[in-house]
Amino acid sequence: MDIETLYEAVELVRKSGYHGNARETTFMRTYPLLLTTAQAPSASPVESFLRTATLAYGWMPHSLCLDANHLDQAAEACMNARQDGASLSLDCIESVAACLGSLVGAARVLHLFSPSVFPLWGPRVERFRLGDIPSNYHMTQSRNYLAFIDEVQSIAAHPLFLTFHHEYCTAFQARLQRLQIPAYPLTQPRVIESAACELAPPMEDRRTGGWIL
Repeated sequence: MDIETLYEAVELVRKSGYHGNARETTFMRTYPLLLTTAQAPSASPVESFLRTATLAYGWMPHSLCLDANHLDQAAEACMNARQDGASLSLDCIESVAACLGSLVGAARVLHLFSPSVFPLWGPRVERFRLGDIPSNYHMTQSRNYLAFIDEVQSIAAHPLFLTFHHEYCTAFQARLQRLQIPAYPLTQPRVIESAACELAPPMEDRRTGGWIL
């Protein structure tokens, strides 16, 4: 994955690059509300984690199911990620994944807590990175999510990134306007992940009949 390839997504978005999927439209419409709600004050780290996990699992193919043995550690990891924005350790990610029973779910929850640090991640973006549908095993390995984070950080540091970020966001805001969705900003990780997904159309989940975003 490199910025030159991601640049191809700008034209897709500019020309619409939209696959007519109502689920995608709904996600675009609700995304800023998800962030606002996740960032709202809570009585405790556990309450904040539970609220955010519930929001995140509205976009997961399976219902939320927590391992209570890892709840406190997961809540603490997420609060640390929100406060210092630098909790990119394997322990942080695996604490959340252990509680949720899902690395993809952990990426979504961590993104809502700290959208400027943790990108969304799932089979669709990995299909773009790998050039093939990732195995279930691949999607359970924290090192693969960390590898994606490393790529995101590398792309964000590229000399062309600011221009790419501006062009992509301009095209994305125009799309929102066409869909009559109020405009909202995108963080650097969100822009990169969104562009990767544009280049890998949504996948149908054979188990649920729905779409994987």
